[in-house]
Amino acid sequence: MGDGERVRVNGLDMFVRRVGDPALPPLVVVHGGPTWDHSYLAPAVERLGDVAHVVMFDLRGCGRSARVPPLGTLPVDDLRPTLLADDVAGLVGHLGVERADVLGFSYGGMIAMRAVDRHPGRVRRLLLASTTAYRDGWQADLEADPEYRRRLTLRPPVRFDDPALVGPHAPDGALSRAMAHTSATRDIWRLDRLDEWDRVLDGVRFSSDWNGPSLAGVRRPAAPDDAPAVLRRWGRPVLVVQGEHDLSFPVALADRLHTEVPGSTLARVPDAGHMAHFDNPDAWDAAVRGFLTGPSWVDGRGDGGAH
Repeated sequence: MGDGERVRVNGLDMFVRRVGDPALPPLVVVHGGPTWDHSYLAPAVERLGDVAHVVMFDLRGCGRSARVPPLGTLPVDDLRPTLLADDVAGLVGHLGVERADVLGFSYGGMIAMRAVDRHPGRVRRLLLASTTAYRDGWQADLEADPEYRRRLTLRPPVRFDDPALVGPHAPDGALSRAMAHTSATRDIWRLDRLDEWDRVLDGVRFSSDWNGPSLAGVRRPAAPDDAPAVLRRWGRPVLVVQGEHDLSFPVALADRLHTEVPGSTLARVPDAGHMAHFDNPDAWDAAVRGFLTGPSWVDGRGDGGAH
């Protein structure tokens, strides 16, 4: 994989990395967080470079893309899900194609659904990985899960009043990094690989830009209102891929979305949690690869792979 490049999208500098032949159908990857960068997904999605032109990027306010002060000039008010969705569509246009396949992971899956809502003609097929279309109604059941509660005790909680994490001299991304390491016991299923996942997290460029809106309780919902209805109206192919032991968004939510979006494809990844691409990379790859190499559609008709 190359070192990446900065490109101009919607008037902002966005950090982009690509894998695969540009002549292949493009696959735009939207990472989660939103205080992470794209790197934790790279080992899984770069495997798809033989069937897609994989385009990874850092969301605004993240990693090496446009940042808020003091690291950049992006206004804090421009940290909005609608603008993130516009960035996805803008990046597709930057690639010189009419539409692209879009893979959204976790928070990025919600942004991908919002991109479908705002720019339906820019998305060819949608891949929703370890995410949810629903805003509430399931958190209490998750918190009552004995395994979830057990894993909560495996690492000490983050102190949100710790000046080393949230103080004026705290390093960029310190709070996000601490939260990611603390939640690692719930994010992955394979605890025997916990040290390996910690090393993945050590390589992530965490950022602090989104922490202000989050801690102030003013961060806007990422997914559009009634996301299943958005996907039904859109009517193009959707893959829902979820770890069977996801302790962030339980797999029952993926089952529900699959039921509410006729024609969607559901892939439940065994022996995997929220980071299903890490827990069971071969099964995750097989599900995503099978969807990408299967029949493609435009307005309900096969398009022979045109993009």
